[in-house]
Amino acid sequence: MRPEDVVELRVHGVSGTPPEAMLGDPFPTPVAGDDVARFLRAGKPVTAVGSGRVRVVEAFHWGRFTSGGASRALWLVLIPFAILNLARYALLGAGRFAEAVLRLLGLVLTGMLVTATAYVSLELLVRQCAGTAVCRAERLGFFEGWPFGALLLVGMVPPGLVITVLWWFGRQTFLYEPKGTHHVWETRTGSLGDYAFWHTSPRTPVLRDAHVAAACALVGVLYAGALRTAQPGRPSDVLSWTVVGLGALVLAWAVGCVVVSPDRRDVDSRALKWVSVGYLLVAAGLATWFLWRVPTGADGSVTPLAGFEAVTNVLSAAAMVLLVVLLGACVRMRRSARGVELMGVDKRFRPLWHGYAAVVIAALATTLAVGFSGGLAYRVVDWVGEPVARAGRPGLVLGTGYLVGAGLWGVLAIAFPLLVAPVVAAMVRQVSSALVFAAGSVVAAVAVVLRWTSLPGWASWGAVVVAGALYAVGVVSCLRHAIGVAVRDGVVADYPGRPDRPGIGKVALTQRLASAKYRYHWLLGAVALSGGVLVAAGGGLALARLVHPDWRAAPPSGLADWLSTVPARELGALGSLVVSGVVVVLLLLGVRTWQSPRMRTVVGIVWDLVAFWPRLAHPICPPPYGGRATIELTSRAVRLAGHHDVGAVVLSGHSQGSVVCFAALSLLRREAERPDPADGERYIRQADAVAALRRVGLVTYGSQLQWAYSRLFPHYLGHAELARLHADLGDRWWNVHRATDPLGGPVQVWPETVQERLTAGPKLWGVRCGNDVRLRDPEFLDPDPDMVASPLRGHSYYYDDPVFDEVVARVADAVTAPRTTVVLGDLTLSGDPLARGRVNPGG
Repeated sequence: MRPEDVVELRVHGVSGTPPEAMLGDPFPTPVAGDDVARFLRAGKPVTAVGSGRVRVVEAFHWGRFTSGGASRALWLVLIPFAILNLARYALLGAGRFAEAVLRLLGLVLTGMLVTATAYVSLELLVRQCAGTAVCRAERLGFFEGWPFGALLLVGMVPPGLVITVLWWFGRQTFLYEPKGTHHVWETRTGSLGDYAFWHTSPRTPVLRDAHVAAACALVGVLYAGALRTAQPGRPSDVLSWTVVGLGALVLAWAVGCVVVSPDRRDVDSRALKWVSVGYLLVAAGLATWFLWRVPTGADGSVTPLAGFEAVTNVLSAAAMVLLVVLLGACVRMRRSARGVELMGVDKRFRPLWHGYAAVVIAALATTLAVGFSGGLAYRVVDWVGEPVARAGRPGLVLGTGYLVGAGLWGVLAIAFPLLVAPVVAAMVRQVSSALVFAAGSVVAAVAVVLRWTSLPGWASWGAVVVAGALYAVGVVSCLRHAIGVAVRDGVVADYPGRPDRPGIGKVALTQRLASAKYRYHWLLGAVALSGGVLVAAGGGLALARLVHPDWRAAPPSGLADWLSTVPARELGALGSLVVSGVVVVLLLLGVRTWQSPRMRTVVGIVWDLVAFWPRLAHPICPPPYGGRATIELTSRAVRLAGHHDVGAVVLSGHSQGSVVCFAALSLLRREAERPDPADGERYIRQADAVAALRRVGLVTYGSQLQWAYSRLFPHYLGHAELARLHADLGDRWWNVHRATDPLGGPVQVWPETVQERLTAGPKLWGVRCGNDVRLRDPEFLDPDPDMVASPLRGHSYYYDDPVFDEVVARVADAVTAPRTTVVLGDLTLSGDPLARGRVNPGG
């Protein structure tokens, strides 16, 4: 290649766009990478229509990290763990205490999953169904004649499989072993420019082993508690309490590892893991031996196993307490020097939810985990019999915590649809319409409550009619709102001509809906707040039962009576149905990924959003792809600029790909500042990193860097980091967006102030404000017999807009333009960009 050549290196977003579509070439040529992270090149160069600048186009396709086999899609069932892991990166800086709280909360969520599985297997299926003649004959006839101890062993299979799957999933990674000796983080929180940050932390294996150990200890404690079940000839309580005490010691060991989060080089956590496995086998063996034959009553019933109610209450109360403690820790972090710095920027760039994003995300993860656990138990009971709150009634006794949890999810299932309309109207800045929708939602909620009263049926139906009328008024108000008129006027300004032309209204409506992206967090915050309140209610009840001596063995009589009423049963059934539906949909998605590439893409979108960051708050979440993608992209840019002597390497990132490009540039900048180690072994030599920096530019489009990522992860991608890169690169970084894009937006300017046209042809132009370019979408409205009709593209097909080619050409020109001095933070590069330079200290 000649030094004056330009290579555009395209990086796709979360949809896993095929390289053939990225390059517009059905047969691209592989040039580097492997099966999951590959680089392909188009057969023909691309020429910008306006400037005539010619460039070679390559595509970095990393979609196979997240859109591959069905086993990866099944990770979606464990989505609460991945969401909780995100909360760690939403903290306002370094918070050792807050990070420990998040890790503990992750341990509690793991315990909830394993305990719910053991409860369903041992208590509901083995003890209450297979242990009674009637239920066994109807549902589990193949266990007829089996001794109860053998059933207990069979009951260990489901929780054992869950623990094994968690251990196996937690070991998966996409990363190779790091080169050289630089394996220690430069800062305690890590940074995008830290090579060690992108590799699996040595703390993650310890965290994974601690989760496995805690899961084994919990199941072992449940087996030990079964020894105390009321029955003739049961063993002494000394034996049961001794086994429980040993389990408590193992659990304390695991909790200590989670809180301290030591390095694997400092502690052998594998010993903890195998000790916990041994403890589980001993506890299960003792329960099997002493409960081999369990006499049944005259009615064929057996007494529920002891211990499950207590463990469930402890986990629910712990989740509530940890969320409250996390809130307090975030309040403290918000008042710290780093918190004040991050919150001191313009309000449009401040961290989401006033700096409490970690609490919101953690509350959402906990809500899902509680719902999944309760929904699993409720569905199984509904399958084998009727759920009841206390013994003595026909049906299977379901733990109070699970009954309450299912009922609270039923409340959430009713509340969420009622919140959608007013919140969405507020998101598109239509306050009056939002108020009307809110009134309709309140009346609809009253209609639901009236169904459970003794009032005549017409009262409930009357409230439904009133709610429908209010919603109709709200819809009319939305259509005639002044905001809509203003947006339409802006569209007419983009396409001069008659304002009543076909297509104007459609474009205006699309832009109004797309503008809601700046307030997506309102809807997520409403869900998290509702879920957090419900988790607090369930946790408060569990804590009260733990504290009150008379409520430990059985719930208060008033609560038990209410749980048997029609409203409670209907709410529980609805909540269980919703949660079960979510889980079933996730499982079906996993199965469908075997057969449908399109479905793999849909699943991959969800995975892409939750699996970018390293596993530090919860070790059992999708293997992070961010490190491998960032390292591969950086290596390719260095290779092109150094070995192939390319004059300008333009990193071109779409959507999530813009984050990967930003991380790659951060990593490249830091490698250029770091001296070579004495042994000479490192990821990128300093001289190569310096040479690459001189020849690299950046184009982002459809990007969420400013409105989402910088506000959700302010410590890593905050406004200051974006401003620093903007100052370092100058005209070598341009951003492209559309007003019709529901996900992408401006990155370097907000709002648009000074505007000028960037033209690619007589009818092809965009609006430039600084280094941000807003493309018109569609490119033109009036039919042209010599041009292909332009569709609404929204978040996709930025490559097909001729103005995009002009933007890449501008960036390439800026990279190849002679420069005397370029300052990148504390790094100064001197000389011509096409010549090998030297590093000068200072500025």
